[in-house]
Amino acid sequence: MISLNATLIVQVALFLGLLFVLNRLMIQPIHRLILEREQHLRDLRNQLQSFHEQLAQTSRDIQRRLKRAEQEAREVQAGMRRDANRQADEMMAAVQEQVVAFRQKVRQDVLQELEKARKQLRKQAESLSLEITTKVLGRRV
Repeated sequence: MISLNATLIVQVALFLGLLFVLNRLMIQPIHRLILEREQHLRDLRNQLQSFHEQLAQTSRDIQRRLKRAEQEAREVQAGMRRDANRQADEMMAAVQEQVVAFRQKVRQDVLQELEKARKQLRKQAESLSLEITTKVLGRRV
């Protein structure tokens, strides 16, 4: 059996004193370090989460800007095509007008040459007819 005497009380008092000293010198500082470390890790996780969110937001912004830039490029390209088609149509119209004008000029030149040739043929026909008449009749008419 266990006897309860003064040594037990001294041992309990020493144990409680040791527990108090260990608590003050070791357990509380270690516990404080553990809590600080956990808080630091929580802060780092929160920072990491924040960085991930910023990265995701930046990625979305970049994708949005890229899509906007692609859309603007398509619009500029379509505008350039419209301008090029308009210029090509204008050039075709100008060339067609030149062709029509050239045809009219050539037709006019041909008609003038034809008229000159007719006049010249009439003169030659008249002179030939006079010559033939003179030869047939034997006298000048």
